[in-house]
Amino acid sequence: MEVLTLLEKKIGSLLELVNKFKDENSKLKAENAKLTDESAKLLQKVESLTSKIESIKGAAVERGKDLDELSQEKAVTKMVVDDLIKNIDSFVEKEKQQ
Repeated sequence: MEVLTLLEKKIGSLLELVNKFKDENSKLKAENAKLTDESAKLLQKVESLTSKIESIKGAAVERGKDLDELSQEKAVTKMVVDDLIKNIDSFVEKEKQQ
């Protein structure tokens, strides 16, 4: 009889442990679902930010090209102005000599 009582206690303890593991498993599944959802949201944010970065890079390249063009235009303008000044100086010198 004593052995049966001990066996009942062991089975009761085992059932409590199984129930405890079931509860813990349910909590872990819920947490896993929540983390999976958060992971999906973060992945969308990463993709969105990556797209924005690519867009900004493209705009920066375009601006760089624009700056290069402006720099070239500035150099040409400077050469033309220098040439114009030389021509004016030359004209003034000729006029003084006459």
